[in-house]
Amino acid sequence: MKNIYLVQANNTYGEGVKSVYLPYAAGCIAAYAFADETVSRNYSLKRIIFTRENIAEAVDSLEDPFFVGFSCYVWNYEYNKALAKQIKKKFPDTVINFGGHNVAPDFTVFDECDAVDILSYREGEESFKAVLLHLLDGTPLDDIDNIAFKRDGEYVKTNFSRHCLKEFPSPYLTGIFDELIKDENYSFSALIETNRGCPNNCAYCDWGSLNMKVRLFPLDRVKAEFDWISRNKIEYVFCCDANFGLFDRDNEIADYIINLKTTTGYPKVFRVCFTKNRTDFVKMIGRKFNIYGLDKAQTLSFQSMSQPVLDNINRQNIPVENFKNLMRLYNKDKVATFSELILGLPGETRESFVEGICSLIECGQHDSIFVYPCELLPNSQMGSPEYIEKFGIKSIKTPFDAVHVDNSVESHEIKEYSRFIIETDTLSVDDWVYCVVYSTMIQALHNMGLLRCLAVFTVNEKGITYKQFYDAFVKFSQNPENKVCNGVFTLIRDYSKGVTENKNPWVVTCEPFGKISWRFEEVYFLKCILEIDGFYDEVSDFMKQFGIEDEIASALLRYQRDIVKKPGAGGRKEVASHYDFYNYFQNIYIDEYKPPEKTDTILEINDKWDVEDLFEYSKEIVWYGRNYARTLMSSSCYSPAVKPVTSDGKD
Repeated sequence: MKNIYLVQANNTYGEGVKSVYLPYAAGCIAAYAFADETVSRNYSLKRIIFTRENIAEAVDSLEDPFFVGFSCYVWNYEYNKALAKQIKKKFPDTVINFGGHNVAPDFTVFDECDAVDILSYREGEESFKAVLLHLLDGTPLDDIDNIAFKRDGEYVKTNFSRHCLKEFPSPYLTGIFDELIKDENYSFSALIETNRGCPNNCAYCDWGSLNMKVRLFPLDRVKAEFDWISRNKIEYVFCCDANFGLFDRDNEIADYIINLKTTTGYPKVFRVCFTKNRTDFVKMIGRKFNIYGLDKAQTLSFQSMSQPVLDNINRQNIPVENFKNLMRLYNKDKVATFSELILGLPGETRESFVEGICSLIECGQHDSIFVYPCELLPNSQMGSPEYIEKFGIKSIKTPFDAVHVDNSVESHEIKEYSRFIIETDTLSVDDWVYCVVYSTMIQALHNMGLLRCLAVFTVNEKGITYKQFYDAFVKFSQNPENKVCNGVFTLIRDYSKGVTENKNPWVVTCEPFGKISWRFEEVYFLKCILEIDGFYDEVSDFMKQFGIEDEIASALLRYQRDIVKKPGAGGRKEVASHYDFYNYFQNIYIDEYKPPEKTDTILEINDKWDVEDLFEYSKEIVWYGRNYARTLMSSSCYSPAVKPVTSDGKD
């Protein structure tokens, strides 16, 4: 028996019993190959390396490896190359195969790592099995599609084909993970596909270049995989479907998962990327997930709000009016949502990006907006030399550090890298930095809630736009006299510049909130929480420019300050006010504006997230709770009780 090892090195999360994903990609190719009688009779799958193990220890653990296959992506590519070199050094006859999304359809990997013998492109199941069979009988590899290999000092690339499997064995149901999951040092999460492929052709995505039809996996298989997940008490499942909700049967799948959770307790969370073209159908499924606590936040992504940009990236968004109506309905049902934008797309300008993010708020997206840097992926249309030249794209190779990870532990001696777009022919580097800072402030101040009530009130009562409000706060924060606001503004600006100068990645640590890495907007929010008194003292001065009458301005500022979740401020809480602000804001969120009512009220809140420790606060409220609006005790997703107060002060 010839020994095979597979490597799909993932980051781990947490302390003690660490959380990690099961190595799904490696499991898929193993399940397909070992379903073949010849492969199973002649090869033994000794182990899948699924975390970033110490390289020397990983190499020492190998027993006479005949073949080692690596699944490569941005979070493990450098680690894989380093591990491959050491394997080749100790076991020079081992065949080393690199595949996965980070392997471009050229010979780049060969030039970067001479330890690699074979490259696999596109989906890997068929080529992996074919390579094993050819190596077994010594036949040339030339007739295997979608690979490259070395021969007599030359690089050989085989036929590029678009063939794709419709059915293949499940790694869960064929026992690939049965031994691995017994490891009590880890709490495993799962990846799952109910289909494979994507009908879209987005230029920034490495799926878009594949041009493959969507293939549905057999429904019985999908249900059996969820049975396995439930039986093994896996709490968190991420669905790899590009467009969940695209097919009618997805509702049946949703009901099956809900039934498993209600009867067995597992899975606890099922996260999906919803299709954007079936809004009513998706809303129905999303609402059910919300009711049963499977996925409380509904994805409503845009990537850009600029039509020229959408044309450049081959993408269509849902109409803005439809989005506005959806936000009204989701807010009415108290279903959390989040929207995504990508910064650095070709055709985007500083003005269009800022207007775009503010327009999402105008449409009712108050809960959560995520902004990601545009990454040049090796297999995407955007990553091609022709596309880069056409749009004047300039990128930077910057350290890749996963968010919410103790990177000092995870990376060991190997640093990973990403390639971000920081300049195009319509967006300068300085403009890029400004957009990072602006979007960071929007996310922390509005979505996470530090200024949300003040902004919503001012926009609705003083006739300004959200852009005007936050433009003014950016200007206010640039004044060194406003020490707290200027301090955190300067910190984020320096971080943003640091990305362009290779001084830091797009994540940073924030003491005293643990050693893990945080997103910029999370750092902004946490820094303000640490100096909450000084922050709102300065905000009080900022608000004077809008001419709000003193009595209501004072009450509004107090309400805003009271409902921001602070460490140790959970549990049972009452927020008293001379105005019914809660219902005022709730009416605006569902697009049913009513003027603020002056009446003494008490907002009664029973919040189970009573977290006093700073690290636990940052984890439960900001990290875990961000999509569920835990940073505010009176968000569109909460249902606190509002009690009137009589003239004698009694309710």
